[in-house]
Amino acid sequence: MKPLRLTSLGLTLVALFTTSTAFANSWYEIELIAFSRSADKSLKEQFDAPTQELKTSNAMDLMRPLVQPALADLIKAIPACTANSVTSSTASPAVSATVQQQIQQLLSEHQQNKQAVTAEPDALDVQSDTAAVAASLYQLNIQNCQMEQWDADGQLISRPLTTEELALQLPAPAQIPATFTGDGQAKEGAYLVGSDGLQLKNLAYQLQREAGKQLLLHTAWRQPLVSGRNSRSRWYAGIYQNETETQTEQNIDLMQQVQQQLAAVQQGQSGLQLWYSPWQFDSLVQLRLGRFIQFDGTFYLRQSDDAAQPAQIAIKQSARLTLGQIHYLDHPRLGVIIQVKRFTPPESTGTATL
Repeated sequence: MKPLRLTSLGLTLVALFTTSTAFANSWYEIELIAFSRSADKSLKEQFDAPTQELKTSNAMDLMRPLVQPALADLIKAIPACTANSVTSSTASPAVSATVQQQIQQLLSEHQQNKQAVTAEPDALDVQSDTAAVAASLYQLNIQNCQMEQWDADGQLISRPLTTEELALQLPAPAQIPATFTGDGQAKEGAYLVGSDGLQLKNLAYQLQREAGKQLLLHTAWRQPLVSGRNSRSRWYAGIYQNETETQTEQNIDLMQQVQQQLAAVQQGQSGLQLWYSPWQFDSLVQLRLGRFIQFDGTFYLRQSDDAAQPAQIAIKQSARLTLGQIHYLDHPRLGVIIQVKRFTPPESTGTATL
């Protein structure tokens, strides 16, 4: 019986080793390039407009922490807060002025908005008391990582950050750079590659130089894929159409959209539904690992150079991807280039994940 037990133990160890190796080999590196094309006025095809918001509730978003970081992420950039204690009361943490300004601006705007909602002005005096608003603004004491607040009596009080304040996110930038990368540091879960990890730089450079093409996004990320399960991720780029744009521009876009949708309704093609993504380019990418890697992408592209088309176009593309090959998904207004290849994570990352 002893040999049998030893054999069983040996098989167990082999199975464990095989499982660990299989898990390590389930990592993949995905590189994505998206670019737009100028309108071809001779084209008679009518494109579809988005009829609903992208379903991103359960989609991975590796861009958000860099595009719209939460206050907690900015606090982590402060050495004194990260270390939990300051060795010297006279120490001056090396915090960039940009980080300090971002934190204080965010908290100031939050406090002003909070007061605007909760304030109940007297009916006999509807003038806002700007002095009271200014006196109660928050500021971050970089030295001891406490929030300092002037109360109504003019006393400076310190307190920890609340969960609500830590959850606040910075406003979206006016535009995202076309080449979007992270620090490239290996993590247990999915992460963005660094700028030196992009393999299709020459291809992206050629696209930038071609007339009639605009590079929207060039990025790459690494993640594990599990056979039979879908992996969804959201990627966006270009100009952010925020709420401060002029009403005239909004009316033009809406009227253009209404005209297109009404024409579609008359032809029995769709219902009258209006929806806009705030980004110039917005997408939901789905990968499924099986005998092939199944790619399904939904792309929303905002355009303004063809009045005969919707202000925002909805494009869906599907393909079976072969590992290591560069795949090109073509559309009259949008081009997508994607490459998926195996990636072997560092030993420490694979071990920690198990």
